[in-house]
Amino acid sequence: MTPTPDRHRVDEQRSTVRAGYDAMTDSYDDQRTASPTANEGLVALRDSVPERPRLLDLGCGAAEGPLQLFPDEHTVGLDFSTEQLRLGRGRTGADLVAGEMTTLPFAADSFDAVTAFYSVIHLPVETHGDCYDEVARVLKPGGEFLFSIGDDWVGENDDWLDSGERMAWSFPPMDETERLLEAAGLTVIDRYGVRSELDDGEWPFLRCRNEA
Repeated sequence: MTPTPDRHRVDEQRSTVRAGYDAMTDSYDDQRTASPTANEGLVALRDSVPERPRLLDLGCGAAEGPLQLFPDEHTVGLDFSTEQLRLGRGRTGADLVAGEMTTLPFAADSFDAVTAFYSVIHLPVETHGDCYDEVARVLKPGGEFLFSIGDDWVGENDDWLDSGERMAWSFPPMDETERLLEAAGLTVIDRYGVRSELDDGEWPFLRCRNEA
């Protein structure tokens, strides 16, 4: 059962993540060097969706990653970091929107695919199910969701990437993530790992299909 949210802790974690990404926008951007084509699942997703897909990237930051691999006029990025969005708007023609991943400002059945690279991992653990419910709502039937996640950890770093900025992460055990996805109507169709150049660790990626 998903734990009842501690509203103070949830708000505090969101504030920590937002403030951290706002403060370290340029330094974080400089350290993100991997090409999106290095992610095999993202390339497979691009090849499986319709010819001119409508894509939503959650936690899009400064428009790196998935937004680089899809045509600008058909992509939307969402983030709650004002500074990340400012930087992103200077490098993409995609529509970048300020918002929360747990309350998406889009109509149902709006997108062929949704991605979330290294962003769900920052959500308060009690709200992951809300995010997956929203992803399923905005995806078209048969649409795909590709995202990175971790396995059973909650923690903070007061000097992330030697920036002097605080950052927070939280994610449940993998079987709980899969249970939440199933409850949202999202079926896992592929699993693989990607090594992160930022922390020299491997992050699990899940590719899901909306069965609604």
